[in-house]
Amino acid sequence: MTPQQIVGTASRLFAIWLAISAFQAVAIASALKEGSMNPSVVWVPYLMGGIYLLGAALCWVFPMAIAHKLVPRTKFEDTLRLPAKQALVVACVVLGMTVIAFRALAPVMGYLSVCALWIGNGQPISTMEPGRHIDGAIGFAQLALGVLLIAKAQTFAAKLLPSDEHPQSASAALQPLD
Repeated sequence: MTPQQIVGTASRLFAIWLAISAFQAVAIASALKEGSMNPSVVWVPYLMGGIYLLGAALCWVFPMAIAHKLVPRTKFEDTLRLPAKQALVVACVVLGMTVIAFRALAPVMGYLSVCALWIGNGQPISTMEPGRHIDGAIGFAQLALGVLLIAKAQTFAAKLLPSDEHPQSASAALQPLD
């Protein structure tokens, strides 16, 4: 597989996860609708579910377009034998997607939903408990980290691997300094 095919596969897996999350958001909306004093603001979790479904559809339909935007183009002959830098770029992109999927989206969407419900009930966000704001800030920080890993994957790969411009053999690197 080429690096783009690996990221494309990860994009499709991400789409499946987003679709599952959309169904969870709809289930949460149904529960909120039953227990809410102000049912006019219960549409927010449905909106979140719709955003998840839109993201899932885009990731499912255009996985290779996403992969070509995130990973630099390679030749089709670059199969199974990934150069270290390309493997590291792919790893950074997949790690960024994983951080967003499993660590960031749930707290961010949960915080935004609670904020919308809070505002819909006529209360300022500043009156929410500090713990909710902290959870939201952590979610946004994790989202930023995931986006940074994806957007700057080539930069991270260049920083983590030695530069090709200054080749140094492994034996020379291990010799003591005089």
